[in-house]
Amino acid sequence: MKHDAMQAERRRVRDTRLVLAVLLGISMAVNGLLSHGLSSRESMAVLLPAVSGPAWTVGATWAGRRYLEDTARTVAVTLLTLTPENALEVREAAARMAHPSARGDIAAWVETEAAELRRRDVSSAFYPTAIEVADNELAADVSGELVTWLGREEATRTRKRYRLVFAMAGGRIGLLRFEQMESGR
Repeated sequence: MKHDAMQAERRRVRDTRLVLAVLLGISMAVNGLLSHGLSSRESMAVLLPAVSGPAWTVGATWAGRRYLEDTARTVAVTLLTLTPENALEVREAAARMAHPSARGDIAAWVETEAAELRRRDVSSAFYPTAIEVADNELAADVSGELVTWLGREEATRTRKRYRLVFAMAGGRIGLLRFEQMESGR
């Protein structure tokens, strides 16, 4: 009798081990499938303007004053700091920052500016000094100095003012228009 009880206990332990081994195998297979699925999924990084400060407020069709200021500064500096060497990167950045309906126009503007810079061996950098956000609009006026270099020598330093108009699309702000204003401040 004792022998039969020991045999029954061994079978129970063996069966428990078998069940646990099967569960472990299934768990490993599922983890492998999940890991493969996650590793083949496209990842997305959301980068915010490189400025820190008070919290931003953004809605489905509007953006807070501070967010518009920071976004306008980032867009203006990116578009206006242009050299023949970084033209491709600026065009790609402009495409990412532009509203879908304006991507073609903004990319064409960057390409025209880059071609002119290459032709004249000129580089430019924009240094914003003031940003005014329009009330109840997704727009901002950015004033600052546009500095150009001919080769390695500074050629001009001019006060400029630009108007940036944005639009929201799919919960994301995008540049709709970028235009130079008549006079710098």
